[in-house]
Amino acid sequence: MARMVGFTRIIRLPWLNKTIELAGEELEPTQMREELEEYLKFEISSDTNRRKTREILLLPWVAEDAALEALRPKALELALSHPYDLLAVHWGMLVVAFPMFGDLVRLIGKMCEYQDEFTAAQLKLKILDEWGERSTVVKGSEKMLASLNAIGVIQRVKQGRYVLAPRVDADEELSLFLLHADMLAYQSGYRSYTELQALPELFPFVLHASKERLVEDARFSIGNFGREFTVSLREG
Repeated sequence: MARMVGFTRIIRLPWLNKTIELAGEELEPTQMREELEEYLKFEISSDTNRRKTREILLLPWVAEDAALEALRPKALELALSHPYDLLAVHWGMLVVAFPMFGDLVRLIGKMCEYQDEFTAAQLKLKILDEWGERSTVVKGSEKMLASLNAIGVIQRVKQGRYVLAPRVDADEELSLFLLHADMLAYQSGYRSYTELQALPELFPFVLHASKERLVEDARFSIGNFGREFTVSLREG
């Protein structure tokens, strides 16, 4: 069965911020939909496009999914303690909620390890190779790319050509949240501490997660493989 794309509209940062605000009010999903519908009416005139946008925004907060349910309490806690650093919280939720989004940002991060810019055409070829040549994949990749540009983590330098925006610092709490989300999204068995410093899918952020904090954090299990400090998710 083909995997669901689920992300076919452009998403903007203020809309993500409004959604997490509603999630923090502990509203029922029906109430969240109604509130978000009213909010988006000022931004999106088409009923169909508004509905699709609303459901993308809501999915990380209402979907019955074990990984998302594991992330939500900490995400809401961080939204209160880091009101000006919400991008990291949104990013963690999106890579778990939308597997294609996670794969697309990983591809962007990997391409930019070796080149200063990337093209939409290059990215489309790579994501089609991973997700299959379907119209929904093409549309989804275009909307995700436009969303990343709108959010400000990439910058269009000319038609179809992009560079990464300057990375932002994620403090230790945000960094640990992002690492937790990353391991849930990519179902990692374990990662070396060296690998955790430069995960391509977390390209917008400079991470700060000390070995000491990883050892203390109940979300992670620490090991030693090949004489290297390793991190995995704690079971249960």
